Amino acid sequence: MEFGNHLKEWRGHRRMSQLDLAVAAGISTRHLSFLETGRSRPSEGMILRLASVLDIPARDQGTLFSAAGFRPRMTTRPASGLDAMPPAVANAIRLILARHDPYPGLVLDHEYTLLIVNPALAALAVSADVPFNPGQNFLDAFLSSENVRSLVVNWEAAAADLVQRVRTEAWLQGPRSRLGKRLEKLAADPAVKRAVENYPDTDRLPVLPVELRVGPVNLSFITTLQTFGSTQDALVEGVLIESFFPADEETKNFFERKG
Repeated sequence: MEFGNHLKEWRGHRRMSQLDLAVAAGISTRHLSFLETGRSRPSEGMILRLASVLDIPARDQGTLFSAAGFRPRMTTRPASGLDAMPPAVANAIRLILARHDPYPGLVLDHEYTLLIVNPALAALAVSADVPFNPGQNFLDAFLSSENVRSLVVNWEAAAADLVQRVRTEAWLQGPRSRLGKRLEKLAADPAVKRAVENYPDTDRLPVLPVELRVGPVNLSFITTLQTFGSTQDALVEGVLIESFFPADEETKNFFERKG
């Protein structure tokens, strides 16, 4: 695909007219039209300016540079694991997970593929017989696994909340988001569709506890998501660190006894 086609696709996805984008980027609509039709070739600075206005992720900025005939300034592929990330980032993730012990935690890439789970989550997954292992996709496991549906007491509410949140993330990722395609395929499942209908976006709570039943034990968590600021590399961009915190004393005591 030529640069102009990429640019037009992104502009349409962000629901901006040529005038909107031209004004925001500080250029004329004539020049923008020439860029989209291929009559003008962008400079590297122009690509960066337009990408900033359109909020294009780093990995897709690399695609724009390549389409315009330049060498990509940023990595276009996400990391396959912590060892592929910059050492400072990998060390920060390990430190966060270590400090979160004895409570569960996990790390996801921008497509919700599991990169790492800490020992507390690994032990919980084994005891509950659920598929939460590095390399697997969290959305696939949470939305389509029968074991997970039986494990999570409030699965419908949690599934609806997850679908609604990830739809927003997929939109931000752009018109060709693989995350969006994966999510919509999973959302077509009757059980997921029913969950979204029963718990619409307008009824979302500020914080939704996730309630699990593991054998005779009931566990309740609230979770937080951490990301890295000012990322300029697809190896790091979109990485999520999800930490599970006990929402009641029973859950707190369960993990602290094990720890």
